[in-house]
Amino acid sequence: MQPLYSEKCRINLFNKSVEKENYDSAVKEWYFRHEVIDTSHAKSSCPENAAAKCELCEHEDLRWQFVIYNDNNGNQMKVGSSCIKQFNIALIEKDGRKIYGKDRNAKINKLINLARIGVSNELTFKALNDLCALNGNLERNNMFIECWTQLKVNGEIEPKLALFLIKNFIECGMDYKELDMKINVKKRICADQIKNMNKNGYSLIRTFLNDNSRMKFD
Repeated sequence: MQPLYSEKCRINLFNKSVEKENYDSAVKEWYFRHEVIDTSHAKSSCPENAAAKCELCEHEDLRWQFVIYNDNNGNQMKVGSSCIKQFNIALIEKDGRKIYGKDRNAKINKLINLARIGVSNELTFKALNDLCALNGNLERNNMFIECWTQLKVNGEIEPKLALFLIKNFIECGMDYKELDMKINVKKRICADQIKNMNKNGYSLIRTFLNDNSRMKFD
């Protein structure tokens, strides 16, 4: 018979902890420091990671793994979001503060969102780095800085900023049409930016719009 969920957790936790009898005390040995693994991204480069699981409860096919460390013996485990929240494992901030409960959960959700944004725009960020290597002045350009900031924080970019990047890609002779750049068309100000573009400008950003947006603005 397979051990129950809670029994699996106890067995796996005690195996990696200094405390071997008191579960609550063993949990307090562990902490999380913002290290998140996107297993779907890892699978594309490492097929052997296809069965990524929680090393605490043994649940398989995880999208996100959180690396937790033991304060007493240096051991580590990769666990799922449910376990890191359910068993109240501390998140340690840069200033050393330990965060639990709702505040910790909010931080974890934010980290997942940032990781998702980073992966979804991976090709675009690489292209931005290549662009800077070709044109060092861009690093100090306010519009370029705003492009980077919007992509990093929101995962998408305003149409006028997308057009600014595309023109720089063209000027530097870079291929840009296969990038994964996301353009924000939901906000009214963004829709107005597209409506006010000339035909040439719109044709340049059109490739990054989905079918519904193209039908709306064509």
